[in-house]
Amino acid sequence: MSGADRERLQATCLERYSPFVQFEKIWVEQCRATKSIKRSFGAKSALDYLIGEKLITFARVAEDHPEFAKELPRFLAAAWRVFNEYEIAGYVATRRPAVRRGLQRLLYIR
Repeated sequence: MSGADRERLQATCLERYSPFVQFEKIWVEQCRATKSIKRSFGAKSALDYLIGEKLITFARVAEDHPEFAKELPRFLAAAWRVFNEYEIAGYVATRRPAVRRGLQRLLYIR
């Protein structure tokens, strides 16, 4: 089972066993945590956490779950509020080509 399949399965299981928790809103807390990470550990660590882990995972889950897809634009806007355009562009530029292309599409970077 691939990592993406495992993440989707976890999201589905969480939805099934926790009907009152809105997992599609988890990005709000992740963005809040990122601000603390950025202050304590620097922009690169914060970018790795929010963009490299959380946003990519959220976007993958959004492919199969409309409630996540609905929240994705809000998550993207919040990420752009946490980081400036130079931090995000610099981070994306350092990724491997396949990852870089995916992030460029996701974050609307040329």
